[in-house]
Amino acid sequence: MRILIADDEKPARSELRYILENLIPTAVFFETTNGGETLETVEKETLDVIFLDINMPEPDGLEIAAIVMEEPEPPLIVFATAYSQHALRAFELAAVDYVVKPFDEQRLEKTVERLRRILNERTLLEKRQQALRQYLAQNMLSRGLTKLWGERENENRVLVDYREILWLVAQDKKVYMRTRAGETLRVNYTLKELATRLQAHNFLRVHKSYIVNIDHIAEVAPWFSGTYIIRMDDENRTEIPLSRRYAAYLKRFTDW
Repeated sequence: MRILIADDEKPARSELRYILENLIPTAVFFETTNGGETLETVEKETLDVIFLDINMPEPDGLEIAAIVMEEPEPPLIVFATAYSQHALRAFELAAVDYVVKPFDEQRLEKTVERLRRILNERTLLEKRQQALRQYLAQNMLSRGLTKLWGERENENRVLVDYREILWLVAQDKKVYMRTRAGETLRVNYTLKELATRLQAHNFLRVHKSYIVNIDHIAEVAPWFSGTYIIRMDDENRTEIPLSRRYAAYLKRFTDW
């Protein structure tokens, strides 16, 4: 098992690592002290589990988790926190597990058993990952996370600010974003998930296959049978269909 311990407090990292080394003698460990180091390590290393402190320096633990979960095959996440019991119950619904500081060896032993079971059961793993994605998508709406991972053809990944995204499109069972810089990048979310995540940032579903950033609409032209064509403000004035069903949403959303 390859484990990353992400915590800005050295005593906490050392304590957790000591207990885990006794529980999983064959494990390979990595340690990071802030959000930036954590994301770099996730990019470079193949990890099975991250023990992630909620109160990390910016970006904090929940923001890091939201970004990590956009990976095609993200590691399992165990939150380490001193939050209230109410918050812990919320984390438990979405994350694989949580551990409370100061760490308890018997509690961590149960966490390790859970991790092993999930890693060995692919279906269960996928369910837990999806649950965490949904929880974080909802949570991040109120926390101000405004960036989305995109993947280039060479598999390099870039973090794109929402303001730089013109539209998103579903093609051949994959989803892509188009950026102001003219790049087309793969996104590891469905349009339905993105519609929920992005609506508060002026993105709107306009067709079964498209979500657009309404801040980048140049004009809307009537088409036929109550449908329209949206022309975006990129240099090609790209045309995107606006179906009759979604035209009603756009009119209400923009006071058309």
